[in-house]
Amino acid sequence: MKNIILYSFVFLFVFSSCKTYYSIDKTNSSFNKIDKKLDDKDSSDIDFIIEPYKAKLSKKMNEVLGYSDGLFKRQPESTLGNWVSDAIASGAKRISGMNIDFAIQNYGGIRIRELAKGGITLGKIYELMPFNNYVVILKADANTVQQLMDRMALYGGWPISSSVRYKIENDKAVNILIKGRKIDKDKIYTIAMPDYIANGGDKCTFLKEAKRVDVDQVLIRDVLIDEVKQTNAKGAHINSKIEGRVTK
Repeated sequence: MKNIILYSFVFLFVFSSCKTYYSIDKTNSSFNKIDKKLDDKDSSDIDFIIEPYKAKLSKKMNEVLGYSDGLFKRQPESTLGNWVSDAIASGAKRISGMNIDFAIQNYGGIRIRELAKGGITLGKIYELMPFNNYVVILKADANTVQQLMDRMALYGGWPISSSVRYKIENDKAVNILIKGRKIDKDKIYTIAMPDYIANGGDKCTFLKEAKRVDVDQVLIRDVLIDEVKQTNAKGAHINSKIEGRVTK
């Protein structure tokens, strides 16, 4: 059972769509062997085939990108959620050149409970964000924004960027402030989020009709990796604090 889990983990990263970091020569005979049914091979054959990839993968996944002061996942607001949503907002601004009113990340999309104090490896970012979700930028009216806030409130609060404040009352979002102002019924808001949510995931089907901004496809995971690297290049650590973005 342990070997099966190990092989699955290796195959997941070696043959996934994470082409930013890995490439495999499909003309290589070893690749062709892996591409066949592994059930026909005994354990020693499989070990021999995957060993070079496992070693390369292990080295890459253990690469330290930067450092954390210790972040935690909680509801309705958390340091890890704040950092992720702020990183999405910054990343969306970089790839679009637009001012982003706010960014969100669904709570369940963050797959670890803690980004421990110390070195942040590439592998840890993959654990945090294993799904190939892309940054999507939507244009939404006031009614859609209210629906989105209410949906997040119903789920107990999702990570949201620093430009937003709201309170959860009776599973609804109240006292909403975006960049210090109440929702403007005449304004069109620019929102960044995972494509999973923009496509209607977590019962956000009302977002499917919102206008999308045409930008290059960038994985949220890559945005987080860039954020860690850029912070490290400045000689700083990844950190965040609770600041009353979402309260009950």
